[in-house]
Amino acid sequence: MGESTHQIAILLAPSDKVYSGILNYDASENIQLITLHGPLANGEDKGQAIWTPDGETKFALTFVDPDNAKGKWEFAGNALAVHTMNTEPFTVDYKVDYTEKRMSDTVMTGTTMSMLDPGIGHESHQIAILLAPSSDVYSGILSYSASENIQLVTLRGPVGTDEKPAMTWTTDGETIFELTFVDPDNSMGSWEFSGNALAVHTMHTNQFTVSYSISATATAGETVELEEEVMMEEETMMEESAGPTTIHVEIPVGTSVPGCEPDSCYSPAKITINAGDTVHWMNVDTGAHTVTGGSASNGPSGVFDSSLVMADATYEFKFDDAGSYDYYCMVHPWMTGSVTVN
Repeated sequence: MGESTHQIAILLAPSDKVYSGILNYDASENIQLITLHGPLANGEDKGQAIWTPDGETKFALTFVDPDNAKGKWEFAGNALAVHTMNTEPFTVDYKVDYTEKRMSDTVMTGTTMSMLDPGIGHESHQIAILLAPSSDVYSGILSYSASENIQLVTLRGPVGTDEKPAMTWTTDGETIFELTFVDPDNSMGSWEFSGNALAVHTMHTNQFTVSYSISATATAGETVELEEEVMMEEETMMEESAGPTTIHVEIPVGTSVPGCEPDSCYSPAKITINAGDTVHWMNVDTGAHTVTGGSASNGPSGVFDSSLVMADATYEFKFDDAGSYDYYCMVHPWMTGSVTVN
């Protein structure tokens, strides 16, 4: 709607899977290139370009004008089309080499709001982490549509103490990543990437919205077989004991993408302990997470913060004072948990 005077040729119809590949095209006139991301949920259209066939079903729109009639484009999205802003029909010869993949930890379509960048020296910037830091190496294609011009970021690492990369990113000064920072000077486009994490970024303090499609593969790092030490029910009531104890909580596999909420993103998500007890979080996911006191809506409470907990790493905190403590993952704000201290 709103484009009734334009012409469009849909090459790959809207799908609930993610297309990715290379389009080669030769049109009768200059054309624009389009991928769609969605459909969007209610309230997700917050400044990014939108396309809708009926005013109700909305897709975020990646709209690229190469200023040519013949060329090649790498893309990812839920649909693929070419377009003109003219009323006269056009013709296009094309070849699309593509895959169509189901959603997974590395193949996804989504819309997210940015957050304050937790990196040291980046505190006045905004970042949206699309693939969280991992021991795996991601390689693939990102197509994006943001509410303002953004920069593209990949991380490599953590780097060794003998490495001295020109640009780095770290949340704690100890776990350090090499930073690849690309400024395409646009809010819509596609990017072929490789790294241990993927994000989009601005140097502003105001939040932005980005819709995106990613089709990537992950080259697995080493895996560690863990012996499960403690089994707990979702609501755990700790009995009075003679002395302080340690309670174990897992960050499960697959929590880097939505779907674990509201109560399965930490396992168990809600626990009750005694003052003086320690909670020990173990990250068994492949992506990095945080355990941060507070909430996504109100921000960190300042009581405890793990910074990034890499795959197979742990964090623990001793709760000395009675009270109720909510916490969340700064990288994946749908992940929430709570600790009640008697």
